[in-house]
Amino acid sequence: MKMRAWSGDRPESEDVMGASVTRTGSGKEAPPLKNGSDMRAAGYLIAVGTRTARLRKKYRNKVVRYMYVSLLVFFTITSAILLYMYSRGLNHDPSDVCRSKQCLRSAANLAVSMDLSADPCDDFYQYVCGNWVQEHPRPDAYSSYDWFRIKQLSVHSSIRDVLARNLSWCPPPVQEAKLMYDGCVDLDHIESKGLEPVKQKLKDLTLPPYPSYLAVPEDEHSEVKVDWVQVVVNVKTMLGMDVLIGFEIFNDPKNSSVYRLAMGTPGTTNPFPSMHNEKKKHKIGKKAPIPILQPNRPTSFHQIFLKHNEYGPLGIDKKTKTISADKTKEVYINFYKFLFAAFSPTSGNNTIDYSESEKAENAAEEYYALYNTLYELENINATDEVDLDYYENYPEYTADEIQARTDAVLAANNESASPIWKRYLEGVFAVSKTKLDFETDKIMVSDVDMEYMEKMALLMARTPAVDIELYIWVKVVEVMSVHTTAALRERFEAAYEALQGRVGRRSRSLQCAALVTDMMGLAVAHAILDEKFVTVSKPKLKKMLNELKNGLAHLVGLAKWMDDDTKLATYEKIERMKSLIGFPEWMLQNGKLEEYYQGLKINPETHLENMINVVQLKTKKALDKFRNTDKSAWATDPTEVNAYHVFQDNTITIPLVMVQYPFYDLGLESLNYGSLGTIIGHEITHGFDNFGRKFDKNGNMVPWWSNATIGSYVNMTQCFVKQYSQFYVDELKEHVDGARTLGENIADNGGVREAFAALTEHRYRHGEELLLPGFEEYSPEQLFFLSYGNLWCGVSTKDSLKEDLQDEHTPHEFRARGALQNNDAFARAWNCPRGSKMNPADQCVIF
Repeated sequence: MKMRAWSGDRPESEDVMGASVTRTGSGKEAPPLKNGSDMRAAGYLIAVGTRTARLRKKYRNKVVRYMYVSLLVFFTITSAILLYMYSRGLNHDPSDVCRSKQCLRSAANLAVSMDLSADPCDDFYQYVCGNWVQEHPRPDAYSSYDWFRIKQLSVHSSIRDVLARNLSWCPPPVQEAKLMYDGCVDLDHIESKGLEPVKQKLKDLTLPPYPSYLAVPEDEHSEVKVDWVQVVVNVKTMLGMDVLIGFEIFNDPKNSSVYRLAMGTPGTTNPFPSMHNEKKKHKIGKKAPIPILQPNRPTSFHQIFLKHNEYGPLGIDKKTKTISADKTKEVYINFYKFLFAAFSPTSGNNTIDYSESEKAENAAEEYYALYNTLYELENINATDEVDLDYYENYPEYTADEIQARTDAVLAANNESASPIWKRYLEGVFAVSKTKLDFETDKIMVSDVDMEYMEKMALLMARTPAVDIELYIWVKVVEVMSVHTTAALRERFEAAYEALQGRVGRRSRSLQCAALVTDMMGLAVAHAILDEKFVTVSKPKLKKMLNELKNGLAHLVGLAKWMDDDTKLATYEKIERMKSLIGFPEWMLQNGKLEEYYQGLKINPETHLENMINVVQLKTKKALDKFRNTDKSAWATDPTEVNAYHVFQDNTITIPLVMVQYPFYDLGLESLNYGSLGTIIGHEITHGFDNFGRKFDKNGNMVPWWSNATIGSYVNMTQCFVKQYSQFYVDELKEHVDGARTLGENIADNGGVREAFAALTEHRYRHGEELLLPGFEEYSPEQLFFLSYGNLWCGVSTKDSLKEDLQDEHTPHEFRARGALQNNDAFARAWNCPRGSKMNPADQCVIF
């Protein structure tokens, strides 16, 4: 594609960011929207199905009645909306109004979400989303609920329906995905196998079926031996888990054509998808280049419960919203006692061995104490701040050099040297065709991670083997056991809900659809792929992408703070930026999907083993890529509701399910560009945010901007830091951290401006669109901004908001407000006077 700063045949008088609009053929100026349309909000429910799904069993006798009432209300109100839209359209030539189902759906969605009593120039988020919460009640299973969550639930529901069908005509990997689903939903068979699948895997890992701490008399504990390094290697290769040692492979930041090794604190502490809830919030954003190598990186939470604790603090008291450390400990201890009892050799009889119960209490206490000690080690000097400059001069060592560091610490504390690091790497790579050269292959280890590794080695030297075995045993058993018997699942759910302070569970079929999607995403994507995407949506999206890149190039051309050489280099990076849309094209080639999943065996009668087989395949693929120079790998599966920018690849990824309602296929391009267009623009801009700007067109972290340009850029970013730090979350009495969220805020602002510029380009080339029914008085520019605001409608609990404030993304409400406050085109479209809240005197603009 030839990159151009802007189309050369545009009339010079036309402002690319849009003037006050006069609609072609109408001669009427777009109205001031503080009055706007007087359309009444009504109950067009986008996610009707989720309402009944969240009802608890005790309300089951009310479900049928509730459904009848809901359907009656739904059809009555929807009919009223459509009738109202039709009556408003009588003032216009019917041929000018879009009557497609996509337009009707989008119009109804916007109408029922808006609060027309709000002034868009005072609070645009309230104006667009004021009634969204009433129309989209949050299910109990989620503490945050928005369009991204709704879409993911819809995706999982659709996948569930597909996997429940006969797929014998599909490629073998798709059939295996169905077999995995069948095995997951067959709870009777899972129950009949009991804990035997876990016990067999413990044997493979060289761990006992019952911890020696409990099985061996206390006076013989000193005789227990364990080769903890070998066991940790086994856990990594067989379960894909990090225990005690964290290990990853990633592109070298300075030379993205090669992969590097990194070691440090444990990263992947649970290899399996959550069966309780969504494993993460849906946050449109970048992928950091070095997941493990962060100089001040805080560790992950406790693996089995806190892996799912993305919403708030542990064990929330309903009155104080807090939980004491003693209560937290009590929940954990009780869970581990139950875990020990379940695996006890005497668990088959109906008697209670009180002496064994006391031993189980001691074992749980011992594990909890060692866990907390390691937790403290993992968080040495850890903060939420990431030193971006650190990546430019990261430390690297050979395995022998790391060994020398840890041996020195052991010697200084009168402990014997213990070979760890080369043994670990040799053991892990033993399952791969790739072999390491310990003379030349260096390992990246941050200073904080090195300190952890030194102190962890000392801790292992001083900890009795029986305690180390207990620690590893609990780590692996707790992540496997929740996929076995009903008793363990229920006990896990009870502990989870006690810690989280909320209830709500998805149906087993949805849980299993999500699990299979997470583990076999490409196979599932193949099953749901439709011809319309290949023939219609993808070609249109490619054109949108080109327009978005042209829009950014144009904005770069307007930037007075950039010198000409830096602009030229930036143009080249924009042009070189790759885009992966929908799904990997090789998926459609004969035999390629089978090749990708080669060696994978799925049996509907072995649920846990199926998951382990997938993890082992992924682990081997990750190791095999170490000598690979292919940079075309996707950042995510086509079935994930998200989008990514990978710095080292200079690539953006837009999954298949993002190119669908509610982000795309909205009926009008003004709506499409305001939603998915701004998302893609956001990802494009990440290549030039406060971190992305450090990577050149080839994805290498090398100097490529002039010092003068960098200085100007850094100075301008402080405007965003100040602006977003002023946003105040009333529920928490806290402000947004403008420094932590800087990169995402730059991307949001740039994304909106690029998408608006792209829409202007599109309209110039293709002419005016039809009108949106019920919104005939709204200009295309206003519809664009309505679509953008609606994208961020949502509802969160107080504890979810707390978690948001610790995230690099600004809470939804302020993502909408912040970007539009800095946008002159928005102010013109909505006639917002200078100095109003949505058109402040001081605005922040980089691109």
